[in-house]
Amino acid sequence: MGKIDKEKEAIGYLKVIFSILVAIDVSLVAWIFNNTALLEGFKLLLPSIVVLLITTALVYTNKSILRKIDNLEEL
Repeated sequence: MGKIDKEKEAIGYLKVIFSILVAIDVSLVAWIFNNTALLEGFKLLLPSIVVLLITTALVYTNKSILRKIDNLEEL
């Protein structure tokens, strides 16, 4: 397998991870908004931290995808 094919496969894999993270992030945010009446204090803090971590993972994954796309131009 050539180097360009490996990069394309890595980009495809990262796109799948990105899609899964988007679905999880949107679902968690919707769950938090639907259950704000039940969540108080620490019970609201923990899901908010998880959303923040998943959003950070989304940003990192997006940057990785864009970096790999830029590397394709050099190959």
